[in-house]
Amino acid sequence: MLDMIQQSVIPHDRYQLELKLDYKLGMGDKTHYRISTYIFIPRSLKINEESYPPAEFYRDVKNYIRIKTPEMRLRDLLGSNNAPLKIVQEIINRPNWYVEKEVNNRIIHALRLFGAMFKSSLREHLNLVDKRISASTPNTKINTFVDNLIEEFVVQSKNISNHYRMLYTDLNLPSVHEDVFSAYLLVDEYISLLIEESAAELFKVVSRYYEDVERSRYLATLNTIAEAETDYRISHDYGSILKTDDENETYAFRYSVLKKYVSGVLHLSINSHREGRGIEQALMALAAGVSMIFATVVAFYFQKVYGNFTLPVFVALVVGYMFKDRIKEAGKSLLAGTLQARLYDRRINIKTLDGKYKLAMLREKTTFMHEGNLPQAVRAARQKDPFADLDNDRQGETIICHTKDIILNADLFHKAFGGLPKISGLNDIIRYDIHPYLRKMADPVEKRYFLDNGHLKKIDTHKVYHINFVSRYTLIRPQYENLYERIRLVLNREGIKRIERISL
Repeated sequence: MLDMIQQSVIPHDRYQLELKLDYKLGMGDKTHYRISTYIFIPRSLKINEESYPPAEFYRDVKNYIRIKTPEMRLRDLLGSNNAPLKIVQEIINRPNWYVEKEVNNRIIHALRLFGAMFKSSLREHLNLVDKRISASTPNTKINTFVDNLIEEFVVQSKNISNHYRMLYTDLNLPSVHEDVFSAYLLVDEYISLLIEESAAELFKVVSRYYEDVERSRYLATLNTIAEAETDYRISHDYGSILKTDDENETYAFRYSVLKKYVSGVLHLSINSHREGRGIEQALMALAAGVSMIFATVVAFYFQKVYGNFTLPVFVALVVGYMFKDRIKEAGKSLLAGTLQARLYDRRINIKTLDGKYKLAMLREKTTFMHEGNLPQAVRAARQKDPFADLDNDRQGETIICHTKDIILNADLFHKAFGGLPKISGLNDIIRYDIHPYLRKMADPVEKRYFLDNGHLKKIDTHKVYHINFVSRYTLIRPQYENLYERIRLVLNREGIKRIERISL
């Protein structure tokens, strides 16, 4: 199960790292994961507990938690009994379906879900093309492995788009609510963009790996598909048209909005709060009570021995108050340290959008660690070279440990999504802003002079910094299992240069 927990680590843009995690449902009623990510940071970047407290870390992390897109092959998007378009067709075949608000909402949900599943199916189809090419041996004709995949895309993209567009006559009626027809048009534009985009991706594959007649035939077919989709969007006045002599702001805006609209059907309700607030207040009250007991005992004792309104009693009251205050603060510090060691920073309840089902509970914690306290397996995965020690004056790197603990309730998943294609788990998409690491960096480019055959030359040298991430993925339930992965984030003051996956 752990082989698929981490799906991808990519730069979202120059300043954001995007990590996508899949939490798959196990066989039992509950599935329990824990993901601990250790971030190894050069000391020269001046990241520490004072300059980068947990509250700031959480401000730099943006989470999107949603159900995992149901998986279907392209051909099954029309043929499967629980495919979203089949659900839509069954509804609109009923008389007077448009008068019920709940039925209208079901159609809108099914249309958006279809758009999300179509995107996922196309992505998996293109990933399989890349996989077949990567797995082929040298001197092997690539088209032996890829021909049928291209043919499948050509046939199924046409079948799916035609089938979807046949709904137009049933939904473009005065009796149909405007929200339903609007949802249909938005998804229609989105699937047109997806088909055109996929045709362009396959066009690149054919251009690179195919030759002669087959190359010309497939390039012509894919070009025809892309042009047909562009013409279709022009004829429907959709506006998402790429132009060579334009900045294409409208295209980028519409594509982004459509993507958010369609993928939003997978999103869940998230309620976040700090963990242990009640326990913390109770323990703080206990510390205050202990300090008050001390002050009261001191006051009573000196009053009994010296009587009321005497100098010794006055001094005892002042000293008792001083120690009471210190005992209270010391107690708070001690209890706060105990709580920090045992509790997480925050708890997130993950529910369906209507709040009816609590699908999962996620807890997060961020701490700074000393290298000597690292688990041995994490230290081995880091594989530090001698230059890393020299770069940090042999004091070790700064280490941040970010832990996520999530429990999935499988029975509630089945109740919440029983009428839909199988939901296999959750996607956790994390975007991490790396600006805090850039503040103390040197200029990204430095000039150097060197002698080359008696000539003095000047060249550029690029200054980069390495941030290493070691992740320990743990499946706690239904059976215990560990998996370790490491990536290296290469940065300069201008942002992310590249991400390197390190083999362990």
